[in-house]
Amino acid sequence: MSASLEDALDDLPGAARERLARFAAEFEGLDARDYAFFATVPEDAGALQRAMSAADAALGQGPRRDAVRAAVGAFADAASIGYSNRLALPDTLLLFQSLADLPQDRVRLVASLERAVVALVLWDELDAADLGSLLGPWAEVVERALPGDAEVG
Repeated sequence: MSASLEDALDDLPGAARERLARFAAEFEGLDARDYAFFATVPEDAGALQRAMSAADAALGQGPRRDAVRAAVGAFADAASIGYSNRLALPDTLLLFQSLADLPQDRVRLVASLERAVVALVLWDELDAADLGSLLGPWAEVVERALPGDAEVG
């Protein structure tokens, strides 16, 4: 995490900052070619909507919400950089890569990252089902980042 992001996150509890830092380390290790996996459409839209409503109520207004916005922005920026650093298809001779993703894939990726960041901040305030809905495809990455903290439901 950058120093400016760390300053923006001062309004979060230390445990939330630690979870975000550990998640950031796992996120940085992802290959941008795998981002499409995290840009999926949620299977249970109703459960996701309930989880998002619970998270919105728990997050409240004020400095903590601003800190979460800063964290989401940092992860979205990192994803954009990851996308831009990928090798272009014409530049890869004899390598098989998937076709470029669609703009809506990038939008879904940022939305799923936002939900994961919120889940990490509200980890101790939401129930396992809501955490699982918010994390969606990021659950496995979070479990690697936070081994032994809790299994995500």
